[in-house]
Amino acid sequence: MLSRREHSRVELEAKLAKKEFTKEQIASAFEQLLEHGLQSDQRYLEDFVRSRLLKGSGPLKIAHELRTRGIDSHTLQDYLNSQQIDWFEVATTTYEKKYLSNDEIDAQERAKRVRFMQSKGFPSDIIFRLFK
Repeated sequence: MLSRREHSRVELEAKLAKKEFTKEQIASAFEQLLEHGLQSDQRYLEDFVRSRLLKGSGPLKIAHELRTRGIDSHTLQDYLNSQQIDWFEVATTTYEKKYLSNDEIDAQERAKRVRFMQSKGFPSDIIFRLFK
């Protein structure tokens, strides 16, 4: 499983349990993986954030997806703070990739664009800065 992409510990445990491995077998496998440096939640976190940034995802969506994959919020926040990501720049790039201009749009179109940016996981303060 790890030969294709990084997995979080929670993901791997779920996949192994689904294949009917016992808890003892899973624990033993993780001891070996960690001992040889083959599985790392930190590496998974870095790879995941990098891939989501390239897809134009915002911090809220990335955080939600990582929580569901077993990465705690504190670890994520520490990593994001160390990277000093300019979320406004990411939002601008994502917005401009989807929409060519921001000139003279009506309220309905503006609401549609705001919903799009919210679905990408950007907080409202960043979204509304885009429309100024």
